[in-house]
Amino acid sequence: MITIELPVPAYLHSYLTTVYGKDYKVSATDDLGILILNVLSKKYDYYKYNREYDKNSSRYTITMSISTLEKHGCNITQQKINQINKHIDSSFRTSLFRAAIINKEYFNIQYKETINAILNSFNIDEADLSYSTIRKDFNRKKNSIASYLEKDKFKFFKN
Repeated sequence: MITIELPVPAYLHSYLTTVYGKDYKVSATDDLGILILNVLSKKYDYYKYNREYDKNSSRYTITMSISTLEKHGCNITQQKINQINKHIDSSFRTSLFRAAIINKEYFNIQYKETINAILNSFNIDEADLSYSTIRKDFNRKKNSIASYLEKDKFKFFKN
């Protein structure tokens, strides 16, 4: 068994623990496992992403069996670990923002209520990820996400 200690911000640690459990065992049948196996694959070298994490970053434990390692190959570098982190963060935020937009348009629930409710459901508090920080990011991405929802004809929007 190989263990990877993925450095993540505290809010992503809370999210991952809530969704995948305290320690995650890689599986080729779920979204996180597919991501990890693809990024760590010896053939993967798509995107160079560098981000430094301080020593106070939370660590999320990922384990992988030797047979999975042999079957899929594995090349663990700091850049690839950072890429996994970047993807998880992006996926988390996009899902959060999509829910806020749909709830506002379909149920007339304010953005702040949805965002705070979702953050609370993942045990993410203001110290880990402030509402003002997430709202600034949301404001930058809101129109883009809304246009995808409209374009894909999700029928959540009133005509």
